[in-house]
Amino acid sequence: MKATEALRELVRGMTLEEKFRCCALKGDRFANIERLGTAFRCADNSSGGGIDYFRQSREKITGERFWGTCFPQAACQGAGWDPELAFEIGKAMGRECKNQGIDILLRPGVNMKRSPLCGRNFEYYSEDPWLSSELAAAFINGVQSEGVAANLKHFVCNNQEYERMTTNAVVDERTLNELYLRVFQLILQKSDPWTLMTSYNRVNGNWVHEHPDIMPKLRGEWGYRGMVMSDAFAVHYRDDKINGHKRGLDAELAEEDVHIDLLRNAYYQGEISEEELDAIALRVLDCYYKIHDGRETPAVDLNAHHALAKRAALEGAVLLKNDGILPLDAEKTERVAVIGAFAKEPSYMGGGSGHMNGHTLDIPYDELAKLLGGEEKLSYAPGYEIRYGFPPEDVPRPELAAEAAALARDAPLVILFAGYPYGVESEGYDRADLLLPESQRELLEAVLAVNGNVVLVVNAGAPLDLSAYAPRVRALLFGGYCGEAVGSAAAEILFGLAEPGGRLAETWPCRVEDTPAYLSYPRYPDTVPDVVYGEGIYIGYRWYDARHMEVAYPFGYGLSYASFAYGGLRLDAERLRPEDTLTVRFTVKNTGARPGSDVAQVYVRPLDSTIHRPEKELRAFRKVRLAPGGETEVELTLDRRAFEVYSPALHRWVAEAGRYEILVGRSSRDILLSATVALESNEAVKLFSPRTQVGHFVMDARMEKALAEQPEELRSFFELDANPMLPLCVAIPFGQFGDMDLGQGKLPRELIGHVVEVMNEGRV
Repeated sequence: MKATEALRELVRGMTLEEKFRCCALKGDRFANIERLGTAFRCADNSSGGGIDYFRQSREKITGERFWGTCFPQAACQGAGWDPELAFEIGKAMGRECKNQGIDILLRPGVNMKRSPLCGRNFEYYSEDPWLSSELAAAFINGVQSEGVAANLKHFVCNNQEYERMTTNAVVDERTLNELYLRVFQLILQKSDPWTLMTSYNRVNGNWVHEHPDIMPKLRGEWGYRGMVMSDAFAVHYRDDKINGHKRGLDAELAEEDVHIDLLRNAYYQGEISEEELDAIALRVLDCYYKIHDGRETPAVDLNAHHALAKRAALEGAVLLKNDGILPLDAEKTERVAVIGAFAKEPSYMGGGSGHMNGHTLDIPYDELAKLLGGEEKLSYAPGYEIRYGFPPEDVPRPELAAEAAALARDAPLVILFAGYPYGVESEGYDRADLLLPESQRELLEAVLAVNGNVVLVVNAGAPLDLSAYAPRVRALLFGGYCGEAVGSAAAEILFGLAEPGGRLAETWPCRVEDTPAYLSYPRYPDTVPDVVYGEGIYIGYRWYDARHMEVAYPFGYGLSYASFAYGGLRLDAERLRPEDTLTVRFTVKNTGARPGSDVAQVYVRPLDSTIHRPEKELRAFRKVRLAPGGETEVELTLDRRAFEVYSPALHRWVAEAGRYEILVGRSSRDILLSATVALESNEAVKLFSPRTQVGHFVMDARMEKALAEQPEELRSFFELDANPMLPLCVAIPFGQFGDMDLGQGKLPRELIGHVVEVMNEGRV
């Protein structure tokens, strides 16, 4: 890696044309400067075959063309709750990229899931910024350990695919900072992504790449020095391009010739300076030399990567229901009806830029046959037809459903594979609902009408409404888009060679109408460009907890083949200050007869907040793996970020004084242990002024001190017994009482100033 001064010297020797060329794309490469040997190659995945968003046949996948490993996609990795595994996946993908000459891997995506309908949710980890940041930071570190740049995206508020290039996200300041910016901020505190991608959309009226508040926060307050690129063709107009570069955008993913002409004209018209171009060139070259730092092209062990993909699929598979039928016993299983076209042509990835054809694809039917000693114990019916497309066409085939029902009628056991065909969830558009395709709904009804001994395996990238079937099947396994090991992972879980290690990284609602953004989530023929984030900070479990709503499956939920007991919660302090850390310790014991894993989750609940806050928020977690009877002590550390809230009044993060409950559980709705800690702080969510309403004064304990030396008639003004008009005055600004008389005289101006001063004394 070149030293900074050497890079500056290199930039000083560049021509203007070379500096212009740093800012634009040519083909799949940008910063094409032959004299310096630069040129970045970007790719959505580690495939060396270029951009290919269409699912290929098995013959093409396993042919001579290199496809790379299709790892579980981010939503499935999110369900794994394992940063160390995320690092390993990142490292493997980085190694494959390096092998194929790819410089920048356009992952990870970390956008928050405000609605399960977003067509691209399978590319994002979670509905929670804390979980997402831990996994994304680990993934980034893994990718970059191989000398490949990770690309953190999409910055910011790209939470839907509907008209993503033109919509305007209308988000209040607190929500923007506490959720949508927070995940990026946390990631930048835990890792150093060499590149970052801005989103297509506007936020509160401005395109993100030239946003007067967001870009200075990234470059200034957060101190990000990496290379910032736009999404592909996201910078629409001349002024947007120039303003973007002046605010911190380095490279636009658009055609080089047009962009360079615009930059050249802007420079000679005095709209952008050479100093600004130098800053861009320095960041671009710094990234380039980090990538090309003498590393040799590594060899790739596809078998080892396939094994890693399989481990990740097992860790991300969530068992949603089990009445005791699982795990199955291969020796005692005499005959199984395998139903569903996905059994032979599996669903394992989403469409668009999340696409990656797996080099080695495990077929569920074949893997079941292996475990049962051959196909003799298996019978098969497709039940529905798969048609791929963007989106795919769902064609009900009653004759296929009838054939499957006839097969199921006499079968001792049915394993039914369902979910979304490739292309239902994709970049470019959103889902219309949470339902399975109609053809699969018809199949399920037909099969369940004749046989209730059904194990349902579902592969999709986001929550579904399975309420019509979950109560009627004996077990329900959600595999997610679990990558190329889809078949072996499902078979080994079903027959107990492995356990389902996943826990949901997003809440599954009972109905789409229950979801936070339901009334403000746009869909055709909606023509209004503004998308109002009316649910505010309440997305995911925060929303359902605040409304005390029933959910199908809560955040963090997942069953195991083992059982676990939690106990011995200890905090290393009863009181702390904002600069202190709090150590949380507790024990987890496997009380079952099988080895298993569980995700211990720590939430924080504010008890004395003066600003509305979620009932609880995830602040730490640990995945533990235990043998039968095994026990371990979990130790987790919370710092001030665990207690902070964003104050829109002060435009900053605040650690507010008060009591906080530390909650330990197995999901957001399964809290097992709790303890309380007091935070001593002089940080205020809002400072008092003459414009502050009277109600805030009289409800604060410091008011007594502020009035301690005042005459009785003045003190009585703020006492309900002496002033029956007080309840009618709580919304009046305190300073107004220097001008108005409600029957007890006007307050002296000096008293108003004194009270405000005492109320703010020592507070920051």
